[in-house]
Amino acid sequence: MNLNKLLILAALVVLGLLAYLWLPRPGVPEPLLAVVDYTSADGPDGIAVLDLNPSSPTFGRLLQRLPLGPGAVPHHLYYNRDGSRLYTTSLADPALYRVELSGERLVEAVPLVSAEVCAVGEDLYFTEDGTTFYMTCMGSDRVLVFDARSDEVRGRIEAPPPAEPALVNPHGIEAYEPIDRLLVTNTLRPGTNEARSTINVIERSTGRILSTETLARDPEQPSAPVEITFLPDRPIAYISAMLEGTLWAAVWDEGSQSFEFAVVDDGAERRQSWPLEIAVGPDGNLYVSFAQPGGVNVYSLEDPKRPRFLRTLPAEAGAHHIVFSPDGQYMFVQNNLLGLEGMNAGTISVVELATGQRVATVEAFRERGLLPTSFVLLGEPGH
Repeated sequence: MNLNKLLILAALVVLGLLAYLWLPRPGVPEPLLAVVDYTSADGPDGIAVLDLNPSSPTFGRLLQRLPLGPGAVPHHLYYNRDGSRLYTTSLADPALYRVELSGERLVEAVPLVSAEVCAVGEDLYFTEDGTTFYMTCMGSDRVLVFDARSDEVRGRIEAPPPAEPALVNPHGIEAYEPIDRLLVTNTLRPGTNEARSTINVIERSTGRILSTETLARDPEQPSAPVEITFLPDRPIAYISAMLEGTLWAAVWDEGSQSFEFAVVDDGAERRQSWPLEIAVGPDGNLYVSFAQPGGVNVYSLEDPKRPRFLRTLPAEAGAHHIVFSPDGQYMFVQNNLLGLEGMNAGTISVVELATGQRVATVEAFRERGLLPTSFVLLGEPGH
């Protein structure tokens, strides 16, 4: 057999293998693909494509890895409103990437913003009309405003002390656009133990900071509000106070044109601490991850002003970001918070919602000395 024939035969074998792995086959469950940020202790940080379907033959496999480089520290993945663009923020430099894809394949990560402009990139919020997005810069004490079509910065929201109200160390950001309000948590100063207890109320159309509200039971003990989630159909938001271990509600009062803030749950009652991600599930209940000891609380929203605790679903130490399968059968939990001791299991838990049982665990990152930092389903708009 001459060399040309050998090369053709090798190419056919490779194409056949790719078809076997990627193309749907009758009677074989299809993969449920997710994009996952990860960090590495002794190699390049990056982004991976992972199969999350526990019934798929490729479940738990890293089907592709896109290296970003050592110390890149990708942090939070987001799709824009229509799912046409994928972004990841970073705690290093650059602070924001646009992740280019070709179908189900990662192509490259395009740097958009340097750490000089935005130190410690955290959360994004995309407006409902798809024209604008916001990015919190926890180390720069500012919120950047982007043109969502060009990905160019077109403005900043800033109010460093001694300004009053002040915006410092912003992290979580969410809006309820019918009332023209944007909420931003003030969490902690990077590289220090200097935590905050405040949240900014901002007029979204103008970027004007209207007030700074304190969310702490004890003013002497910083609570570190971290994430915010609005209900999709009413001006009620929930905020996780990371260091206090509490869940707060922000309820809009139309008469006073302001929010009323109150604690609606305390993880200490169940020996839980470090509440992080907040999500409304496919069943209409509220889901909140607690990094210690690791689990996700479920709350009834029958009375959304007073969520009622229902149960705790299993996860592992560092329970953080939450994703639901499109059919509502599974909840996936990424278990790692910044690699912190006691909160860095490095796995992804698969929980069946009907039974509340953990049915599988993704070990692929931990087995390779990697830590997953956030994830989204491939092609699914939203955080």
